[in-house]
Amino acid sequence: MRHPSVVATDLEKTSATAAGGRKAKPPGWLFLLSTVFVTLICFYLDSVPYPYFEGGVFGILAWSALGLIFAIRLFNASPSEGLAEAIPPLLVLVIFMGCLLVTSTDAPFRVRFKLSEQSLEKYAMDLARSGAKTGCQRVGLYYVCGTYSSRYGLVSGGAEAIPGGAQVMVTDWPLMVSRGFLWLPDKRQPPDEVWCEEYKHLSGPWWACRSWDGV
Repeated sequence: MRHPSVVATDLEKTSATAAGGRKAKPPGWLFLLSTVFVTLICFYLDSVPYPYFEGGVFGILAWSALGLIFAIRLFNASPSEGLAEAIPPLLVLVIFMGCLLVTSTDAPFRVRFKLSEQSLEKYAMDLARSGAKTGCQRVGLYYVCGTYSSRYGLVSGGAEAIPGGAQVMVTDWPLMVSRGFLWLPDKRQPPDEVWCEEYKHLSGPWWACRSWDGV
């Protein structure tokens, strides 16, 4: 019969061997910051009248990658590597579910538009009155461009006067200009001169616009 101390030593060796194959550090606060960063990008890509198609693709790829990394690192983490200090898995799940919930309610767009509405209306009124705008500027929380110089010559960024009002397209880096607004204070339907392939009424004089190059 083996001495109890020998058995204990064998168990310790077995445990050490098992732990030796699990050398990855558990997900920590840097991983948590990554999930917050991905969430903010999802909000940014969802904060226009028609959410960008690229936003959906980015969200699926980014969250799938984060989920896979989280599962692998959590499984392979050794208790001796600070598993007790790892971020709680529930916290990552809460952030993920919060991202899904907020984007499904169109909240990023509503907040961004509400905070920008007064500035947008002032810009649109001036645009309709003057007939044109040159250069780019930040209007509220949106970046918009009138006519500006590029390597192709003078091009329009989508901020133009239209019959009965103004069209204000949004320039969201690094995406093509494809989303924006129509300001029509006399309650008329959007005219044919606009960039929109698809549009819908938002509230008051505002219409949402999606141009042909939007997916």
